[in-house]
Amino acid sequence: MANRTRRAAAVGLPTIRRRIILSFAIVAMLFSVLAFRIGYIQVVATDQYASRAAENQIKDEVIPARRGGILDRNMKELAVSSESYTIYLRLKPYSGDKTDPEERKKQIDAAVVLLSDTLGVDKAKIESDMRTDSSRIRVARDVDKNRMNVLATAIEEQGLNVIEVEEKSSRGYPLGAFAAHVLGSVNNDGHGQAGIEQSYDSYLSGQSGRNIINADARGNPIYAGSGTVYDKKDGLNVVTTLDETIQYHVEDAIKKGYDDTKPKRVEAIVMQPETGDVLAMAKYPEYDPNEPYTPIGSSKIKKFDKLTAEEQSAYLSEMWRNPMVSDLYEPGSVFKLITVSAALEEGAVTPGTGVVCNGAYQVNDRTIHCHVYPASHGWQTVEEAVGNSCNPGLIQIMQKMGYDKYSKYLDLFGVTQQTGIDLPAEAYSLTQSQADISGAVGLATMSFGMGFNITPIESITAINSIVNGGEYIRPRIVKALADDDGNIVKEFEPTIVRQVISKQTAEEVKHMMEFVTSEGGGYALSIPGYRIGTKTGTSQKIVDGTYSNDHVVCSMVAAAPMEDPKFIVLVVVDDPEGGGFGSTIAAPIVREITEELLRYLNIRPTLEDGQAAEDQAAKTAVPNVKGMTTAEAKEALKAAGLKYSLQSVSSLQNFKVAEQYPKSGEYIEPGGFVYLYDR
Repeated sequence: MANRTRRAAAVGLPTIRRRIILSFAIVAMLFSVLAFRIGYIQVVATDQYASRAAENQIKDEVIPARRGGILDRNMKELAVSSESYTIYLRLKPYSGDKTDPEERKKQIDAAVVLLSDTLGVDKAKIESDMRTDSSRIRVARDVDKNRMNVLATAIEEQGLNVIEVEEKSSRGYPLGAFAAHVLGSVNNDGHGQAGIEQSYDSYLSGQSGRNIINADARGNPIYAGSGTVYDKKDGLNVVTTLDETIQYHVEDAIKKGYDDTKPKRVEAIVMQPETGDVLAMAKYPEYDPNEPYTPIGSSKIKKFDKLTAEEQSAYLSEMWRNPMVSDLYEPGSVFKLITVSAALEEGAVTPGTGVVCNGAYQVNDRTIHCHVYPASHGWQTVEEAVGNSCNPGLIQIMQKMGYDKYSKYLDLFGVTQQTGIDLPAEAYSLTQSQADISGAVGLATMSFGMGFNITPIESITAINSIVNGGEYIRPRIVKALADDDGNIVKEFEPTIVRQVISKQTAEEVKHMMEFVTSEGGGYALSIPGYRIGTKTGTSQKIVDGTYSNDHVVCSMVAAAPMEDPKFIVLVVVDDPEGGGFGSTIAAPIVREITEELLRYLNIRPTLEDGQAAEDQAAKTAVPNVKGMTTAEAKEALKAAGLKYSLQSVSSLQNFKVAEQYPKSGEYIEPGGFVYLYDR
């Protein structure tokens, strides 16, 4: 028995030893692997693991820069950024915070009451949000500075350290929809998405700062950790060329015009001739950039809410769109000023050159009517043809010049390229080359502003080249950048691009514009004591591939005072209800704007009362023919020694006169035309 025991012990001893040796070998091998791994981490992969540690231990917070403001030319605020605050309640302590848990609970309870009372947040909601594993919860956002000041005072008085505050910059437009299509708006990330906000975003945005701090594994700041702060650089203020007062009067006038004529939209631009500064630019209907994703008006909101996401996106793009820069139209008869300027500069005609109007003009197989057809203007000078807005007369002027020369002036007047205005999404014009133009007929229609498309900003900039004495000046919407103290940091000077026509030619055409006011379709702008130049335009819109008599664009351009022009105005009324003409639809809007500008800019009358009386004595008083039939009106005008022109939207020859221009009691040249309208 003893022998068996000794044999078993002898057998078991080596087994135990082997196990110990094996275990030691395994442990040694593991230690070797671990040592190798530590060595690899410390020597080979040092940068990689240091980077990972930094990501977990370093918290990089952005300090948002304040967006610069947008100001009018007199430094009045049009868009501003104000500080707003987001309030958080910390539920879990920072690493290293030795505050007693009971004391922390008391602080949190007191904070809930304070936040509810100060910010108007429901206490039950705060307590409900506290049931979370997060280290803190957001209690309120977009808290204004006044409420923040009250809250900060209470936090200090109560010694609370569980309420945290983050500051951010909020964009606001104090005047609401004012100049919305020029200013634009910002998106949810605070970047410009239209207008000046977009085109000058890099200047307005500034540069955000950074607050780099040490943090624990959960991202909470460590009290003992060191940090680095990189200061923010606030954006610059953009000083525009807009004049707040002029913009106000323009917006008021186009809104009235919209209510009166019920068009698709009304647009207006006011420009300073010598600099190209845009003093006002407005479109109605409008939108509020404070709420850029919501249309104005309950009916529009209901319609918008029913749209698909794709349809809503298209709706918003159209709502934000600035049609004066981004949309095309056929300018109509206002473009006759460009045609006659080119012909005069080339010596093809003089202001006294004769052209003949027989009521219609044959070009190849096409008969082109004058607007007075079946009446006619007969023999007339070039100046009278422009004053009468006579299409046959302008065709003859064009034919005397030819396309090659005309094409050169289309380029010089800037209607074949963008103006370069500092606003986003400027459209390219659609003009025909000599190869594409539809022969003599296409050339003829171009002479009176049909058959090609330009933007309103191109139109007013081209005509401004006449008004300012012959120079093409690039339009601008921003004149300078300024800091918060009002110091000018950068100026943008006016840009004279080229000389288009001579001063002599410009003066001759300016005189024709005055003739349009006194004797032609611009009579609505006859303001006693002032020399005002005008030109009206009416162009048919294309509907289903053909020009429509019922859908038109009515426009008018005016400048004053013509001896030293201080402003030029363009109004475009798109598709007024029932149609109409530039002289009846756009003219009343232009007159209201012009009268306000003459007062605001303190432009004194230059024509003496005696001179006005003398001029009046040599003219004929216009009788009142409103309410008469066309037959009765013809007889009354004939008895007064005046001619008539029927202006029927439906091309009627017999109707009751709803409106007349010039109006009853005004004075015109003997034998002049009185225009009779059926609406």
